[in-house]
This record gives sequence, structure tokens and C-alpha cells, in this order.
Amino acid sequence: MINGPVHLSLLIADDHTLYVDALMMALMQQTIYPVNVVGTAPNGEDLLVKLQTLKPDILLLDLNMPVMNGLEVIPILKQDYPELRIIIVTKYSDPKFVRECLQQHKVSGYILKTSSFHELIEAIKNVANSQLYISKNLQLYPKDIIEDDPATVFDEAFLAKYNLTRREIEILGLISQAKSSSEIAENLFISPQTVGAHRKNIMRKLNISTTAGLVRFAIQNQMG
Repeated sequence: MINGPVHLSLLIADDHTLYVDALMMALMQQTIYPVNVVGTAPNGEDLLVKLQTLKPDILLLDLNMPVMNGLEVIPILKQDYPELRIIIVTKYSDPKFVRECLQQHKVSGYILKTSSFHELIEAIKNVANSQLYISKNLQLYPKDIIEDDPATVFDEAFLAKYNLTRREIEILGLISQAKSSSEIAENLFISPQTVGAHRKNIMRKLNISTTAGLVRFAIQNQMG
């Protein structure tokens, strides 16, 4: 865990100057979760140069940049700066981009530029506390897959392999959509305490100790 919000340093990589200037000003002036913006970069190559001297805790990374884009620079960042926590901030909501970033590149967060500033602060706070964050209005899979009943998508062999119940599959699917226990409870018409009990059982059965681990398991098995 990063030691307190006051010490949290952040770098923005995005090629839209007006957007970056406005975002930097908003981040530095807000008092909800204080951060220090230590630098900006307009592309992946410049980002790598800046990181030779700057040591941010969190990187806000756009995917679409000139010279070297976000997807091209992430593998280098993961190799050279394994402790750097990356939040993708992009206009791209295509499930394949989301899954590639979360599953293949294991970024710490993915948020859309259409999200509110308050949600961005929430994402930064979650990632700073070692939690995975996915934008609330993101879909991890195409609409036709999401609309299927998650309790019927998985066969008995899958359920038996992981010793999961159909209710636990439902809850896993909702967890993968970054829904809170209270939101899951409201969606399934059960109490938050019941959701919490199911969550503990799921973690025990899958031998997974974190929500981020549950999300990645759900993504890998197309539960979201």
C-alpha cells in the first residue's frame, strides 16, 4: 500500500495538451484525495525518458498517442518499472482493449474519459490502496454475452471443477463489473451480508485472496 495520499505522486501521459493541463490543474486543486502531479508526457517515448528521473507512484496512461502508443509502451513499463501502477484513461470502451489491458498487461485500472472527475479520483484512491479499478460504465464482453443469464452459461463440469454454485457464478460476474457488495445485493435482491458471505466462500474455493484476483479469474472465464 502506498503510504498515505499526501505522498502520492502521479504522472499523466496523453497527447492532448489542453486536456492534460486542465486535468493536472483539477487534480492538484482537489482536496478529496491529495496528489502531486510530477510530470506529463505526450507519447510513450517521452514517457520513458521522463521516467528515468521521475518516480511516480501512479501513471495515468492514454492508449492513443503518437510515436509510441499506450499499448506499445505498457510491456516496457511492466519490465522496467514493475512497481509503477498504471491506470488506463481512454475513450476506447471496446471489450477487447479492456480485456487486453487487464488480463494480458495486468494494469491496475481502466477508466473511460467519459467518466466523471469524481470517479477518476475514486480510481486513483483504489489503485493507491492496491485495488483493481474498472470504470463503472464499462462492459468487459460484447452485449450479447453479457445479456446471457450467467447462471446458465456455465455447465455442470465447470461448476464441479471449481465447486461453485450458480449463485456464486452470478456474484462473480457482478464483481467483475466492479460492482460493490451493496450494488450486488440490490441487483440480486439479497442482503450485503449475504453477498459478503458468498464472496468469502468464492475466495476460499478458488484460493484467491483479493478482489483483483477474483476479477481476473472472472475475465479469464468470461463471467463479466
